[in-house]
Amino acid sequence: MLIFTALISLITGVLFGLLPAWQATKPDLVPALKDETGSGGYRRSRLRNGLVVAQVALSLVLLAGAGLIVRSLQQVQMIGPGFDIEHVVTASVDLNLQGYDSLREQAFYKQLIARVETLPGVQSASYISYLPLNLNLNSSAIYVEGQPFTRRADLPEILHAAVWPRYFETMSIPLLEGRDFTMQEDKEETRPVIVNESFARRFFPGQSAIGKRLSLGGPDRPFWEIVSVARDSKYFSLGEDPRPFVYFPMARNTEGSAALVVRATGDPQRLIGAIRHEVRQLDANLPIFDAKTMSEHMRLSLFPLRAGASVAGSFALLSLLLAGLGIYGVMSYAVSQRTRELGIRMALGARSSDLLRLVIRQGIVLALVGLALGLAGALALMRLMTSVLVAVSATDAVTFVGVTLLLALVVLLACFLPARRATRVDPMAALRYE
Repeated sequence: MLIFTALISLITGVLFGLLPAWQATKPDLVPALKDETGSGGYRRSRLRNGLVVAQVALSLVLLAGAGLIVRSLQQVQMIGPGFDIEHVVTASVDLNLQGYDSLREQAFYKQLIARVETLPGVQSASYISYLPLNLNLNSSAIYVEGQPFTRRADLPEILHAAVWPRYFETMSIPLLEGRDFTMQEDKEETRPVIVNESFARRFFPGQSAIGKRLSLGGPDRPFWEIVSVARDSKYFSLGEDPRPFVYFPMARNTEGSAALVVRATGDPQRLIGAIRHEVRQLDANLPIFDAKTMSEHMRLSLFPLRAGASVAGSFALLSLLLAGLGIYGVMSYAVSQRTRELGIRMALGARSSDLLRLVIRQGIVLALVGLALGLAGALALMRLMTSVLVAVSATDAVTFVGVTLLLALVVLLACFLPARRATRVDPMAALRYE
């Protein structure tokens, strides 16, 4: 990587060093002999001006992208996950690591939940096979009884998870109708499920979902009866649209691994040590992992946006700095080339404000062209970012106005400094300038 960076730097330096040298080998002799360095130099600076315009335009595109991601991050932090994350702690175990069979798994989960519920400061406790917002969920083809069926590939894929009794109470997810799971759901003749309100609206519009049945894979599979409808929450990401979801009873069929969720009456962090102790009491060789508060777990769902905002923001700030330096360099060079002209103007009575406007105008023209091209490019390219934006339009007016004003302010400052120096030119020294 070091060699690659060194080579790129060397090639860049040589290339952009040769361009002005190549231009110098083809001078316009008549203006040069007449010493028309001001107007002639400006006419020959089209490439330099074009690079500045491109720099401003690309800076605006990067700033717009970074601004949209930051705005999206702000918006997503205001979105509720559909459950209460305060005073909740979670810890995961994987019984498959110790070769537990189904009977031993059920016994372990029952013993652990009974021990945890007796700990001081515990309000309620439960399990779920996959924590929400952990970027890892199961989905299956769901068949709703009474719906037309041709083949399994045509069935909708619905996200689902297995939960223990009191999960909805622990996570503060309201049950809109029906009942919670109980420990009696492990009998062969009972097959209850709980669906969320998006599932009920999609498959049973205008009617109650209670008592309706569904199966995994088609009408030839065992049916499960809907016993409750839970309020929607976020399952895969905070920015997702409401989606159907199905909860199966973990008391009937465990999957080896599960996440324990515990609601505390005080600081949930203090329960982590006690939970570890209870697990060791049941199985000293069983590791516990992902022990954290639910607030800490929520940061995982924001990681992609945070990373994107950091990377895009860093490149945008760098491009903003380079654009400012580019404008400053061009204007400083222009002022040095026009030193004699500026001295003549002052000797003929031009005021400092006149020279200030004269010099700034050149930079402002370049900046306006760059801003116009940058806005057009940003509006076109930002539509490709729609899939990564949350609750923010790809043409968000606040973002585009904000980054345009920021870039314009930087450009104005970069133009003002050389222009201010131009107003301090001594007319006599300028007239003697070669």
